[in-house]
Amino acid sequence: MLLDTAGGGVGGAARWRRELDDYLAGATTRPTVIGRSQYLTPAWLVRRESKARGADVVVAANSASFALSGTQRRVLLRNALHFLYPHEEHLLRPMPRSFKAQIPVIRGLLSRADLIVAPTSVMAERVVHHVRGVRGRIVVRAHPTSPAGPRRPTDRPFVLVPVMPAPYKDLVSELRALLEAVDRTGRDLRVVVTAAPEQLPTDVAAHPTVEALGTVPTATTARLWRSAAAAFFPCTVEAFGYPLAEARVHGVPVLSPDGPQAREIAGRTLVPYRSGDRNSLADALEQCAEPVVPEPRAFDAEAYFRWLLGESTEAKGGRT
Repeated sequence: MLLDTAGGGVGGAARWRRELDDYLAGATTRPTVIGRSQYLTPAWLVRRESKARGADVVVAANSASFALSGTQRRVLLRNALHFLYPHEEHLLRPMPRSFKAQIPVIRGLLSRADLIVAPTSVMAERVVHHVRGVRGRIVVRAHPTSPAGPRRPTDRPFVLVPVMPAPYKDLVSELRALLEAVDRTGRDLRVVVTAAPEQLPTDVAAHPTVEALGTVPTATTARLWRSAAAAFFPCTVEAFGYPLAEARVHGVPVLSPDGPQAREIAGRTLVPYRSGDRNSLADALEQCAEPVVPEPRAFDAEAYFRWLLGESTEAKGGRT
């Protein structure tokens, strides 16, 4: 078996690779892993086909299925921006041309896959909307998420905002809404953001409540999850939404716009609010004082990788 992990080195992709490495450290049989330091480019897609020549099962963990190599091809879908609905396509305007060029390639390669893994039901629906022929080969499996350890609350509680700034996420306006909600509740809460001060407007970066950490290693983020009093995840266009899963396994209340994906992943830790409604957000923040029971095995990594990298498959039908 051969596994291609080329692609983004931060965010959800890095978080998934950390789970993979932890699993492989104790696995008795391991796939051949390629692409760790590679970007997902046309040149890489060509090179990896030669590297996979003769492999039985090939797994692409980066949305781009193998086209020619492998007797069985599996692909893990990662990015909702490759499968936007028409009313969401404005989110692509600030994205680089190279990303937009990926979209027809990603969609086209799905016809070559035997098993297509979507991390949420909502993501699976997005894919089928654009590529109807894959309906019989798509399976929903949430990304693996392991807790970093037991909870360790701090003396001064904080709301963790584990969102990397991106043009389509509108993080700044959402942060302003959160800061207003904190002021309205009167609670002594810090707002810890995984963004650098220079990535934020002056009024937000200099706010006495805000602690802008910049991009932090996944191990540091794990320690933050153990101590956070609550989390804030305002994003709605996501393939998975790792912060929703992290909140669930660590037992951290997570503020997020109400929706089927947030409910599916966050479970009982979700404290929903109506997007754009600041009264609703303030009310939801008040509810975050309620304790939440952690679910450390909600997204079991060993079961996930045994399935993804195993010999059997739930795929129905075959390639078109």
